[in-house]
Amino acid sequence: MPDEQLAAPLCLESFRRRKVAAPINSEHAQFTIADVAAACGLPQPVVAQLVPRTWTEAGWMYTADQLQFAVQIGPDVRAGEYVAPQQD
Repeated sequence: MPDEQLAAPLCLESFRRRKVAAPINSEHAQFTIADVAAACGLPQPVVAQLVPRTWTEAGWMYTADQLQFAVQIGPDVRAGEYVAPQQD
Protein backbone atom coordinates (compact mmCIF):
# COMPACT_ATOMS: atom_id res chain seq x y z
CA MET A 1 0.00 0.00 0.00
CA PRO A 2 1.49 3.39 -0.96
CA ASP A 3 2.46 5.74 1.87
CA GLU A 4 -0.10 8.35 0.81
CA GLN A 5 -2.88 5.80 1.37
CA LEU A 6 -1.58 4.97 4.82
CA ALA A 7 -1.65 8.63 5.82
CA ALA A 8 -5.33 9.19 4.98
CA PRO A 9 -8.33 7.20 6.15
CA LEU A 10 -9.65 4.94 3.40
CA CYS A 11 -13.23 5.95 4.15
CA LEU A 12 -12.44 9.59 3.31
CA GLU A 13 -11.57 8.65 -0.28
CA SER A 14 -14.76 6.62 -0.51
CA PHE A 15 -16.71 9.65 0.70
CA ARG A 16 -15.09 11.87 -1.92
CA ARG A 17 -15.87 9.41 -4.74
CA ARG A 18 -19.48 9.23 -3.60
CA LYS A 19 -19.84 13.00 -3.85
CA VAL A 20 -18.38 13.00 -7.37
CA ALA A 21 -20.47 10.10 -8.66
CA ALA A 22 -23.59 11.17 -10.49
CA PRO A 23 -26.68 10.15 -8.56
CA ILE A 24 -29.17 7.99 -10.39
CA ASN A 25 -32.83 8.75 -10.71
CA SER A 26 -34.57 8.05 -7.40
CA GLU A 27 -37.42 6.29 -9.21
CA HIS A 28 -35.29 3.16 -9.62
CA ALA A 29 -33.85 3.08 -6.09
CA GLN A 30 -36.81 3.45 -3.81
CA PHE A 31 -36.17 1.08 -0.90
CA THR A 32 -34.48 2.07 2.36
CA ILE A 33 -32.22 -0.21 4.36
CA ALA A 34 -35.14 -0.74 6.76
CA ASP A 35 -37.32 -1.92 3.87
CA VAL A 36 -34.66 -4.36 2.70
CA ALA A 37 -33.96 -5.65 6.22
CA ALA A 38 -37.67 -6.27 6.81
CA ALA A 39 -38.06 -8.07 3.47
CA CYS A 40 -35.10 -10.42 3.89
CA GLY A 41 -35.19 -10.89 7.66
CA LEU A 42 -31.61 -9.78 8.23
CA PRO A 43 -30.34 -7.05 10.58
CA GLN A 44 -29.62 -3.71 8.92
CA PRO A 45 -25.82 -3.90 9.53
CA VAL A 46 -25.74 -7.26 7.72
CA VAL A 47 -27.72 -5.82 4.81
CA ALA A 48 -25.31 -2.88 4.63
CA GLN A 49 -22.33 -5.25 4.38
CA LEU A 50 -23.69 -7.84 1.95
CA VAL A 51 -26.21 -6.16 -0.33
CA PRO A 52 -25.11 -3.73 -3.06
CA ARG A 53 -26.72 -0.29 -2.79
CA THR A 54 -27.17 2.74 -5.01
CA TRP A 55 -26.33 6.38 -4.33
CA THR A 56 -29.28 8.67 -5.11
CA GLU A 57 -30.13 12.30 -4.47
CA ALA A 58 -31.84 11.11 -1.27
CA GLY A 59 -28.80 9.12 -0.11
CA TRP A 60 -28.09 5.39 -0.17
CA MET A 61 -31.11 3.45 -1.42
CA TYR A 62 -31.83 0.00 -2.83
CA THR A 63 -33.35 -0.95 -6.19
CA ALA A 64 -35.88 -3.74 -6.71
CA ASP A 65 -33.09 -5.99 -8.02
CA GLN A 66 -30.96 -5.30 -4.95
CA LEU A 67 -33.97 -6.02 -2.71
CA GLN A 68 -34.52 -9.31 -4.55
CA PHE A 69 -30.86 -10.22 -4.05
CA ALA A 70 -31.23 -9.63 -0.30
CA VAL A 71 -34.32 -11.84 -0.18
CA GLN A 72 -32.46 -14.59 -2.08
CA ILE A 73 -29.42 -14.63 0.21
CA GLY A 74 -31.40 -14.12 3.42
CA PRO A 75 -32.05 -17.81 4.22
CA ASP A 76 -28.42 -18.78 3.60
CA VAL A 77 -27.11 -15.92 5.73
CA ARG A 78 -29.47 -16.77 8.59
CA ALA A 79 -28.40 -20.44 8.37
CA GLY A 80 -24.72 -19.45 8.40
CA GLU A 81 -24.20 -21.01 4.97
CA TYR A 82 -23.80 -17.89 2.81
CA VAL A 83 -20.52 -17.59 0.93
CA ALA A 84 -19.93 -14.22 -0.72
CA PRO A 85 -18.87 -14.26 -4.38
CA GLN A 86 -15.14 -13.86 -4.94
CA GLN A 87 -14.04 -10.54 -6.41
CA ASP A 88 -11.50 -10.50 -9.23
